[in-house]
Amino acid sequence: MTLPHGDAPQGAPRPGHGINIITDLRFPDMQDLTDRLYFNPKEGLIWLGDKRMMLLHVEAFTSLRQELLESNGVEFTRGLLTRIGYLTGQRDADLAIQARGTGNELEILAAGGQLHALSGIVEVAPVFIEVDPSKGYLHGEFTWKHSVESEAHITTNGTSTDPICWMEVGYSSGFLTRLMGRRFLVREVECQACGHEHCRVIARPLEDWEDAEEDLKYFQPRAADHRRTPPQPPLRRVAKVQPAPFGLGGQPPLPADLDRPVGGSAAYHTALHKILRVAGTNATVLLLGESGVGKTMFAHEVHANSHRADAPFIEINCAAIPEQLIESELFGVQRGAYSGATEARPGRFEIAHGGTIFLDEVATLSMTAQGKLLRVLQSGDLERLGSNKTIKVDVRVIAATNEDLAKAVKAGNFRSDLFYRLNVFPVTIAPLRERKDDLPLLLDTFLRKLSALHGRQLKGITPRALQVILDYHWPGNIREFENVIERAVILADDGDALDIRHLSGLDALSGQLERIGTMGWDASPSIGIRLPDATPGVGLAQQEHASRDQLLNVAQRALQRGPVRLSEIEEVYIEVAMQLSEGNISKAATLLGLSRAQLDYRLKKMQNEGA
Repeated sequence: MTLPHGDAPQGAPRPGHGINIITDLRFPDMQDLTDRLYFNPKEGLIWLGDKRMMLLHVEAFTSLRQELLESNGVEFTRGLLTRIGYLTGQRDADLAIQARGTGNELEILAAGGQLHALSGIVEVAPVFIEVDPSKGYLHGEFTWKHSVESEAHITTNGTSTDPICWMEVGYSSGFLTRLMGRRFLVREVECQACGHEHCRVIARPLEDWEDAEEDLKYFQPRAADHRRTPPQPPLRRVAKVQPAPFGLGGQPPLPADLDRPVGGSAAYHTALHKILRVAGTNATVLLLGESGVGKTMFAHEVHANSHRADAPFIEINCAAIPEQLIESELFGVQRGAYSGATEARPGRFEIAHGGTIFLDEVATLSMTAQGKLLRVLQSGDLERLGSNKTIKVDVRVIAATNEDLAKAVKAGNFRSDLFYRLNVFPVTIAPLRERKDDLPLLLDTFLRKLSALHGRQLKGITPRALQVILDYHWPGNIREFENVIERAVILADDGDALDIRHLSGLDALSGQLERIGTMGWDASPSIGIRLPDATPGVGLAQQEHASRDQLLNVAQRALQRGPVRLSEIEEVYIEVAMQLSEGNISKAATLLGLSRAQLDYRLKKMQNEGA
């Protein structure tokens, strides 16, 4: 299993046929990756790129791993951790392509090891790499230092006879598979938990391993005999996205339909789970939520996953139709019903026969229209305006409103019997401010959709612009978000990355951007800037020197991202000092090295300028 350094696997292309052999690979600077790490401690959110992350104590991971081993055995635990690692590696490969799509292949490859290190899992050091990107060929050998899995195993079980870095093997295999566009298998041939100095792994294409089946079984989920698998909801009809070939960079292919709901937050998945559960039935669905949260997209999702998916889907905005015309629009009109009705015309319910009708802003219906709608829901019967002939229709009703219908019933503005008919299966769509995890995914979707629509070729978004997007409360929800991104795409030039200057319109809607506290890797004044007052063995002068060096580093990185106003930096430090001192001006002044009068003057100046 162990290969001599520099030997290509049997049957693989030999050096001299487009293969580059690298034995001294130096990882590029990680700034482009750390710029994509964001913290929002106030709301308990961390992002790496467009994926939410979490910090986990190694002791907790060690305990979890040990419980899995003791309760389910080695085979189950190895398979589970391998698959977790594989999925993580694929997600990090997408981030590597986004961050370094314009660089060379080795820089993109190096991002895998750097992201693994950034997550606190392992330090990766390449021994040698043979690569031919044009043929999707790679053979490499790497060492792993400070493996969290090895340390966890040694802590609880001592040494092992077999390599045990299962999650890290899965990660590397998933990363290379996504990057190269073909199946790769990484195998650990030496392990620190087995007594070796470091872990050592070999990466090859799957077909170059003679005994790959020994490892592949751990990449496939297995149903345990003693567990019952619960019934799964029907799968959504989504466009499949194939992995991008290694080195091409850019985004995955554009899905055929970008008007489907997008998200990764718990609130999004809760709503989507309910949608998929009810979609296959004939139950009436009531979608609730603020204006702009995407109720229309979720209504389409109900229809697309129902047995009526091939029948008509009729959408009507009740608020957009004059009250005197709403009945004829919904239920049709008979010839001669009123002046100008020269011919009979079917209503939306007749047109939707066999399919679905979506009544948006249903709370705006008149009491007369509500009564006729109630009859259709109860019996499936309707009469055209000016006719006494009953027409039978088979229509599934999805209604939506941004109003509280229960309050409208109490106020006498909505029929209670209709409310109970509509409220069979209510689904509340959370506002965007409660779905912060969805923002990066929505941003990616809208950037691709709108760039294609307006013929723009954009490089993505700058870290500081993404930070503004994450901080903003989005009172207009997804509708406002899409409008802001569309304006930004139009304002940006080809080859640009969206920046703060392109995000016009946010201040006009909210008065000012709310600083919730999201910060980048180096943006927080309270992280890594000030040493404790009593650092053992470090004098005051040394602490001040170290603090100054850290401040210089922060300033350098901030200015590299773009112009910065000095007055804004001062305001941020004053704001943080006031927070830390809980509004006590004297304490805040001490933190800033000012007198109380000096800080009081600056606070009043800030208030006057903000008025």
